[in-house]
Amino acid sequence: MLHDSDGNEEHTTGSVNEKVAEKKPNDGIKDKCQCTNGCSVRSCSCFESGSGCNSSCGCSPSCQNLFNHLDYFFGENHRLSAHSCFAKWLMNHSKNANGFETIDRDKLRKRLMKAAKQVEAFDDDDLQEWLEEWRTIDESEKLAHTQQLFRLLISDHSSSFYYSFCDNGVFDEDCHWHCVKCQKCVEWRFWHCNRCNKCTYFKEEEFLLEYMQHWNFLLGTYGVSSPCERCGRM
Repeated sequence: MLHDSDGNEEHTTGSVNEKVAEKKPNDGIKDKCQCTNGCSVRSCSCFESGSGCNSSCGCSPSCQNLFNHLDYFFGENHRLSAHSCFAKWLMNHSKNANGFETIDRDKLRKRLMKAAKQVEAFDDDDLQEWLEEWRTIDESEKLAHTQQLFRLLISDHSSSFYYSFCDNGVFDEDCHWHCVKCQKCVEWRFWHCNRCNKCTYFKEEEFLLEYMQHWNFLLGTYGVSSPCERCGRM
């Protein structure tokens, strides 16, 4: 398991109304933003997806997309987007990129390690390798290694596990996901009903059938055949 001898400190998260894209939001998307308003609101497709703007975007030099500076968490040589749950948390804690510096990366690392030791995340080869190296590295190497943990658990290219800021825990990606419309993490058998604009769950008699299918798709992203508990819509 992931063990940490240091103390652990929790961050308090509040409600967030902004929408962010689901995991790997830019898959299959060729067009980048063409913003003229600074890319600091959700009307910017890059900001909405939790990713930074780049040279292919048509935004102005005054771009203020806070996700341009995710290297603070993921390292300078890694161009990654934030996991949708992490993106929501960042928007709640940082109004701009300067706000990143108020987030203590070591405390965040402790928070992730505390959560990971409570589940079988150590079965993941990448996390196990990370832990073994953490126990032997020098103090000067800890920041880079901390950023590697962030890439594994809170980036859009996370391992088979991800850290949920909503539920303060590490979860298997196949069994847990973040709904970008409800702005919360839910179990795999929940899906988002666009008519009700709320997440709903499978009826008990349909549970086993859908369980056999859930490994092939992430519920709420690719659609389901189960009717909504509230409105009955498929």
